[in-house]
Amino acid sequence: MNIPPLAQLALCIVIAGLLAAFIPIALFEASPWLVVATALAGVLFLLPAVLSFIRHKTTVNPQSPDMATTLVTNGIYSVTRNPMYVGMLIVLMAFVLWLGAVSAVSAVLAFYLMIDRGQIRGEEAALTQTFGKHFEDYAARVPRWLFISITRGTTHD
Repeated sequence: MNIPPLAQLALCIVIAGLLAAFIPIALFEASPWLVVATALAGVLFLLPAVLSFIRHKTTVNPQSPDMATTLVTNGIYSVTRNPMYVGMLIVLMAFVLWLGAVSAVSAVLAFYLMIDRGQIRGEEAALTQTFGKHFEDYAARVPRWLFISITRGTTHD
């Protein structure tokens, strides 16, 4: 996908806000502590992921996966192949909790599908081309997201 993941996240934040404002279905009030804890959980996926890429001197730019010089498989990358996207998804969930509208949850699903179908598949193709069997073995061992993928269909699920 040509839209950078951070722009996709921003778009989904706007969509969630609009849905909550104009289709306020099933309003609820989440504890501020839950919102903060959820946002912090997202940051705890994002920050170590970015720092790992910097430490390994490989590109953090998701628009150029073919520029990767190192396949990072340790630390947070031993739990999920995409901790940056997991972190973004969790931060978006925190925003939806803060909004307190069930209608806004669809923005979380939209982000998941855009990233899973549009971004990750292209990255995985580039990483397979660059790292070959090393990436394929890693993909077989570590889940794309956290535990399961709801969008099966590639060899890297």
